Amino acid sequence: LLRGVKVYPGYYDQEQQSLSDEKTALEEICDAYPQMTLGQVRNVLAAFLFRGDDVFKPIRTLSGGEKARISLCKIMLSESNFLLLDEPTNHLDITHQLQLLKIVKKLDATVISAIHDLNIAAMFCDRIYVLKNGEIVAQGTPREILTRELIREIYEVESDIVEDSKGNMHILFY
Repeated sequence: LLRGVKVYPGYYDQEQQSLSDEKTALEEICDAYPQMTLGQVRNVLAAFLFRGDDVFKPIRTLSGGEKARISLCKIMLSESNFLLLDEPTNHLDITHQLQLLKIVKKLDATVISAIHDLNIAAMFCDRIYVLKNGEIVAQGTPREILTRELIREIYEVESDIVEDSKGNMHILFY
């Protein structure tokens, strides 16, 4: 493996094993980044939707989406500019899936992510690589490769590709 100049990788673990259940959200960030002031940590947590007393909740009491946001916050603070995300939306409800991916999209980083929901991938990915049996079988923009034919061939389901009034692509399965 040859790492490029000024490439700082970060890894998002879908199980959030790097979080300490006994700490609060505030403690998790303060302990990981002791050079930050309390005000800076609170501001960063607020950007990840932890406001007011939310920062004092123990990690063990947080939802999957909240834990995901804490993990992503830690990655962002690490100044990683190349992120590997292992199924970041796995086990999250739709609200938290969208919140998390909107945050990721705003980061100034290259992101490689495993996403199984094709509609979510179409919404947030600039390029998609479709795998079958561990091999890349298609690559390109969502509009280029997420076709009825490819979906039938790879996933063995019928679909229609539609566009909403805003021009966003949606895949209907049947």
